[in-house]
Amino acid sequence: MKLLTLDVLLPKVYNEAAPKKSPDDGDCVELNALLLDERVARVVGLLKAGDMVAAAAIVDDMAEEMHMQSCGLRLAWTQLVRMWMLSERGEYADVVAEGIDTLRTLVNTDDRSSIEYLSMVASAIYLLALAHYSMGENRKAERELDKAQKLYERLAKKDGERFTPALMMAVEASTEVYKSKLKKMNVLAHYQVATELYQGKVSAGVTEAIGSLVDSITAEGDIHLKMGNYRDAVKFYTKALRYQKRVSASMGHKELRISINLGQALLHLANRRAAGEQLLRSVLPLAERMDAVAEAEEIKTLLADQEKSTFDIMSLWKKLF
Repeated sequence: MKLLTLDVLLPKVYNEAAPKKSPDDGDCVELNALLLDERVARVVGLLKAGDMVAAAAIVDDMAEEMHMQSCGLRLAWTQLVRMWMLSERGEYADVVAEGIDTLRTLVNTDDRSSIEYLSMVASAIYLLALAHYSMGENRKAERELDKAQKLYERLAKKDGERFTPALMMAVEASTEVYKSKLKKMNVLAHYQVATELYQGKVSAGVTEAIGSLVDSITAEGDIHLKMGNYRDAVKFYTKALRYQKRVSASMGHKELRISINLGQALLHLANRRAAGEQLLRSVLPLAERMDAVAEAEEIKTLLADQEKSTFDIMSLWKKLF
């Protein structure tokens, strides 16, 4: 997936081509409070010049002021710019967190008739899709891209020059996510064959095959996790742990890794979320005793980001319009 261009994100002045022309027919007057803030132009210039640090400093000041003044649309714009900068740096977990805040701000915004409002909603959802796709959460990415694409279709009718490129990017991204899903399905098929082979050896009493069987089953779980098939992921990770116990009664690095992935999958299931949190909290001390620093930090992040990782834009969709 490609990152949106700044021309799509940034506000624009619209000039009325004809007094009686309907806004839905093309050009229209856009009375946008964003255009009254000279800092917007400064941020635009800094972003186009690649000076993220200076732009971020101005945006942070604006956001703090907008929070105090309850300026919905301008506050949402600062949050959207943050999303874009975080996406540029590849900090996708933070993109999701900022995206949630952005949509919540937009839900409480009164100015819902402007092009900029629709543009911000579309762009925030697109950037959320980019983040979820980059994090391997394809199911969320597909649903978000579908919503973003429909919004960009509406916007392209109002301003084709500005929004048609974004519409094409959304269409292209949808194709990319779909192809990625097909690729994962093909890989999954290969692991299924391997699992059947190792399963047959284990059933025949070849205990040496258990390790390979665990690896193959875990790989199937990993693919289901990336595809968003969380129930299937839980099933495979649980099965892998059950076989692994036949190899080792104690908890080692392999068991820790599978347990973390199982906990992550459980967090995505509403009725199993508590079990996932309990599992992750139980293996955290073990990871720390094993000096598994990366795994321990991953567990802490999963626990801290529990709300973010389970957020679904569909819960706010009806409130945005």
